[in-house]
Amino acid sequence: MRTTLLLSFIFALSALAQDQETILFTSVRYNTQKASSTSLSDEQRKEADRLGREAMQLGAAGKYGDAMRSFHQGFAIMNGIAWTGTYQLAASMQAKVDHALAQPGKPVVISLTTLYAPTVPVEDSLTASVVLRPAKGDDAKVLAKIDKLDAAKMPQTISATMPSDLDGNDILEVRLAPTKGEIDSKTRSTFIKAIPVHVEALGDAIAALRTRLAGAKGQDTPAFASAQYVVDLYDRVDAGAANAHRYDFRKEVANATAIVDALDNGIDPLASLKGDFRRAYRSDVDRQLQPYRMFVPKEYDGTKATPLVIALHGMGGDEDSMFDGYSQNLKKEAARLGFLVACPKGRTIASMYRGTAEKDVMDVLAEVQRDYKVDANRIYIMGHSMGGFGTWSIAMNHPDVFAALGPFAGGGMPGGMAKIKHIPEYVVHGDNDKTVAVTSSRAMVEAGKKLGAPIEYVEVPGGSHSDVVAPRIGAMLDFFAKQRKPDAVNAN
Repeated sequence: MRTTLLLSFIFALSALAQDQETILFTSVRYNTQKASSTSLSDEQRKEADRLGREAMQLGAAGKYGDAMRSFHQGFAIMNGIAWTGTYQLAASMQAKVDHALAQPGKPVVISLTTLYAPTVPVEDSLTASVVLRPAKGDDAKVLAKIDKLDAAKMPQTISATMPSDLDGNDILEVRLAPTKGEIDSKTRSTFIKAIPVHVEALGDAIAALRTRLAGAKGQDTPAFASAQYVVDLYDRVDAGAANAHRYDFRKEVANATAIVDALDNGIDPLASLKGDFRRAYRSDVDRQLQPYRMFVPKEYDGTKATPLVIALHGMGGDEDSMFDGYSQNLKKEAARLGFLVACPKGRTIASMYRGTAEKDVMDVLAEVQRDYKVDANRIYIMGHSMGGFGTWSIAMNHPDVFAALGPFAGGGMPGGMAKIKHIPEYVVHGDNDKTVAVTSSRAMVEAGKKLGAPIEYVEVPGGSHSDVVAPRIGAMLDFFAKQRKPDAVNAN
């Protein structure tokens, strides 16, 4: 039922706006918690169901703040928290820092905004403390305080100066508190707004790279986009669009500088690269730089046509997720079999690989086919969760491209299976999946098998949404290794 409602929301929208994607992302978290909660009373579950439906309807109508209020109220009910005016104010509040890549000894500005107004009077005013603590450890420093937040005068800003002796990953917290009460373990995550920041003197290195890029040779080469992307990524991370803890910008700048050095000397810096590395290209949709992760096996020398796997990450992930998660088994198994692997970015957190995000996937495929000797009859596509949905939908829209499919914990439109009945599939789903119900894969598999599709279905007893992936990546790639697309495919 929850997957049917999710698909209805997705397919009702021709293009998901950012706010609507956030609603979709929140709905997945909401339904997962609801499905996982074993202690809810009948009344709690009924009310959580109602509020979830209400949130999705408000979201589809473009009422983002109201939709988020309904979700937040539902989370409060499921967690046994009173939906008071003060709690609503804290739940509605968002914090953003102007520089997530902060400079030691320099100020940052934290902006506080509200998504919606409380539906009942606020019983108690809130104080706010800005606290900096290391990502690992407890040595917290109070950087600034506000004795009273005025809900009627939002947004508000708080300025805080980074310690001059700091270097590394930290968490900047805006700790809200009612003046007449205390927060407890149930409400802590609502009253504390945590922002990952990285404090390091990176400004000069990034400025020097910008200068090098402006005067570099080979600006029309594919490699140049990968160097450019480091600056683009820095700006995105600094603006809070990606987690500041996930990147080593000293290393990224060094890699980009090496690319520019090679281009200045007339050398293709990516031609001989092996192993795992990040690449980028400029999308012809909006001229934005789009990243992807690439794995090239050590045996690859460009003389022999090589199988390629396109791997799609799940909701909230990015181009790094499939390589860095799942015990890094995708790279290990690809190395064992000598496969090329490309992991595109799903453009936004909940794109479902539709529209522009689907084009990104096909653009990455074209990029890899241009730069590597890919066996056109051995191109495979796989993905987890949202990537599982994308595996099926992209194959249906491009039924003559792929030699095999591998969706983990996904789903889709069973009526579209006729388009891909000729493509072998290795489908995996856990029967205890609280995020995407196992019935989603069952429906796709049943529809495919009725059409005579060659499907190997692995339903894992007790398997959850994520734990079914890592142990079965090897088996999926072994299945791929046996599949080869005929030189001419009749998809009808």
